[in-house]
Amino acid sequence: PNLYKLKYQRLFRYTPLKESEAKRGTVGIPRVLNMYEDYPFWFTLFTELGFSVKLSGTSSDALYEKGIETMPSESVCYPAKLVHGHIQDLVDKGVKLIFYPSLAHENLKTEYSDNTYNCPIVTSYPEVIKNNVDALRKQGIMFLNPFLPLDDEKRMIKRIFDELQMFDVDKKEVKDAVEKAYRELDAFRRDMQREGENALRIIRQKGMKGIVLAGRPYHTDPQINHGIPEMINSLGMAVLTEDSVSHLGRLEAPLRVVNQWAYHARLYMAAKYVATQKDLELVQLNSFGCGLDAVTTDQVEE
Repeated sequence: PNLYKLKYQRLFRYTPLKESEAKRGTVGIPRVLNMYEDYPFWFTLFTELGFSVKLSGTSSDALYEKGIETMPSESVCYPAKLVHGHIQDLVDKGVKLIFYPSLAHENLKTEYSDNTYNCPIVTSYPEVIKNNVDALRKQGIMFLNPFLPLDDEKRMIKRIFDELQMFDVDKKEVKDAVEKAYRELDAFRRDMQREGENALRIIRQKGMKGIVLAGRPYHTDPQINHGIPEMINSLGMAVLTEDSVSHLGRLEAPLRVVNQWAYHARLYMAAKYVATQKDLELVQLNSFGCGLDAVTTDQVEE
């Protein structure tokens, strides 16, 4: 099993409405950062509201270079730098509406976590794009990057209604669309947990080793993980994601660190589970330039 490959396919398997069927036109969504966690939500929301969803292309060196002139920082992590290329890709495709929300929180609260913050880069990068990609203004592209409360369904309905007023949405259709979007996001997460349990069965039936290749959601991007899942597969070992086994882990709270970051809570739960299993090992992926991983790598090792 290679759950990195499977997760990537599951995340982006959706078929958008044909443009001729989309009563509200086309919306572009960049395939970046928190979209590797939340894309099922946004695709479902906009499709239910009558938009045809257009994703940016798959990450590559060429796509990275498309956005290189608009990057304001050399020290920010590579996954963030890639965002510029994905936005430029949507511009090049002629998309006139781009949606890339700012999310301070994820809806990933567990009994072990103190809060559900996204890292500051994930939260704020849409603002960086708005202020640095001149092509958005020069080509008259509507760039929607609202701060939205993904961790609060009731408030989310109100905020989506407020933000999409220019498209003549009504409250009932927004409420229905948001509720369906949350259900689809839950379905995606449950699918990954089922795949993790299935992979564990295969490992145990065949007497194999499994590697939980743990990181953040965007490490699923083949351009960011640099082929490490395939390399592990080539050595005769299964590859699991942290979100496919984290639900099996039980932490002893409190941890030595403040457990307030959404993805980190899942990372620690996966590490705790691996520590109790003789046929699993853990490899943690982290991105150069990520200050938070200076903390997470120590806690995962402990």
